[in-house]
Amino acid sequence: MDATTLDYSPLQQYLETLHRNLRDCKEGEVASYIPELLRADPDWFGIAIATVDGHVYQVGDTQQAFTIQSISKAFVLGLALEDNGTDNVATRVDVEPSGEAFNSISLRPETGRPLNPMINAGAIATVAMVEGDDPAAKLERILASFARYTGHPLEIDADVYRSEKETGHRNRAIAHLLRSFGILDDPPEGILDVYFQQCSIEVTCRDLAVMGACLANNGVNPITAVRALKTDHVPQVLSVMGTCGMYDYSGNWVYTVGMPAKSGVGGGIVAVLPGQLGLAVFSPRLDERGNSVRGIKVCEQISADFGLHVYHSVRATTATVIRLAYDGCQVHSRKLRRETDLRYLEANGGAIHVFELQGDLMFGSTESVVKSVLDTLPYGDYFVLDLKHVFEIDRAACQLLHKLKQTLWAQGKTLLFTHTMDKYGFVRYLKQKLSGQDDRQLFAFADTDHALEWCEDRLLAKRGSGYSGTTRVELADQDLCQGLEPQDLERLQSIVKPVTYEADETIFHCGDPADSLFLIIEGEVEVLLPTDSGQHKRLAMLSPGMSFGEMALLNHRTRSADVRTTCQSGFYQVVFDEIPEEIRVNLLTNFAKQLATKLGRETRELQHLD
Repeated sequence: MDATTLDYSPLQQYLETLHRNLRDCKEGEVASYIPELLRADPDWFGIAIATVDGHVYQVGDTQQAFTIQSISKAFVLGLALEDNGTDNVATRVDVEPSGEAFNSISLRPETGRPLNPMINAGAIATVAMVEGDDPAAKLERILASFARYTGHPLEIDADVYRSEKETGHRNRAIAHLLRSFGILDDPPEGILDVYFQQCSIEVTCRDLAVMGACLANNGVNPITAVRALKTDHVPQVLSVMGTCGMYDYSGNWVYTVGMPAKSGVGGGIVAVLPGQLGLAVFSPRLDERGNSVRGIKVCEQISADFGLHVYHSVRATTATVIRLAYDGCQVHSRKLRRETDLRYLEANGGAIHVFELQGDLMFGSTESVVKSVLDTLPYGDYFVLDLKHVFEIDRAACQLLHKLKQTLWAQGKTLLFTHTMDKYGFVRYLKQKLSGQDDRQLFAFADTDHALEWCEDRLLAKRGSGYSGTTRVELADQDLCQGLEPQDLERLQSIVKPVTYEADETIFHCGDPADSLFLIIEGEVEVLLPTDSGQHKRLAMLSPGMSFGEMALLNHRTRSADVRTTCQSGFYQVVFDEIPEEIRVNLLTNFAKQLATKLGRETRELQHLD
């Protein structure tokens, strides 16, 4: 994500505020049972979020290296499952929550199996199941696996490794117990050496967020597109993280945060929201259970603020939430404009950006939308989000879209939402946030066509171009009359009938007999096609200088659409039977030229809308 997008990203601004609010928290102590960990600065503090679309948001000390410690257990479990299969792993390690500390000796009395892979006993047994003829080969496979998760090679902190090895007496006792029960087939010392090195692998907060995003993305690294874990094993790893990943705090964690997670005494926590994101926090001050104090506070706050609890009932997110995106150069509204205005819009319509959305808007999918909007921020002034094909907008999406609104308004930009008639909760949420402020046309347009027209009018008005509401076009300047000789204009002037209609008055209906055409002197009309539902679809908006009803000049049959005024309007009505033949030929020639130009433009627009 570039600097401009980061500057205005609502999610980035949220993380910066959260980091600022919690950086003075001094609760907890740096881990001391491994002496080398005491070297960590207790004030280090980083937060990172990586989405399944490959976007990373980070604040604070996210590039500071620290040792992964027990967080490694979840990812080594995935490797052991790939190497041995679910059934074989289950013969040596259970998946029951222990409710005890990470270094507890929790073994089944009858079998010696550790209760789960997230306590030390289970993790040591899991390391033993990683393929490799010797400890060095096992460690090499673990490092290679972790590199697929992070997208780059990782190194081992030799000092922490030595410190772990020198003080790991309890782990040695656990390993020998496992060997006595036949859980370990190989000598304990070699397995322990791999385990100590595995816990001493250096990562950053950003690395952990990306690793979490791999699990959220069905095992595929969303940045490199490299598979880190087979899809079949992702639910198994996440399930164990969800029930056992926070040790004797796991029950409270599921209740308050509600995302599968794993912590480490190095100060890291990684949490996963399946289908959406990986969240990582790094802060070395730990509570009495060995979990980062700031890390828990951050995850609780983010989950509460955005409603990220995994048991919220929502549909799965989609990476294709943006159904279509185009700008005002590529696609125009149904308001037909004169040639000079069309050329201006084709040259400057890039200030208007439309995003047609689909599916469910949740944290991950909405973040992707927000980023796409912000990517166009330097080039756009008007932004339209079309919600016609959106089914659900959850609380997290409401908050992100509200923050997007604030960001755009602060930059003097315009944001419009269309097709919101059935989005009651979303509209209510944003209107409550406005608290009586001018909504700046936020929900003024039922459909995108009218919103696009409004944006075009504003763009043209800034340059003193386009229909102003007071424009009057006399007969000689009408599009259909271009190229007529003066004497022909005089003859035409003698047969036209000036007529006036009030606002919202129907000039003719679809199916009415057709005996005349109309040239617009002032005002505007909509060309509407009746639908089976009893509603109308707008085919075009016409302004002064344009004509309608001329299609029937070719066949003298019936009207093919309804035409209705939008304001008080004046016209020249021309009866077909009164038009001299030579003038009729000129009118039809001009009509054919207009039709060819219109079809050419619509063909180009359809290419962008395909």
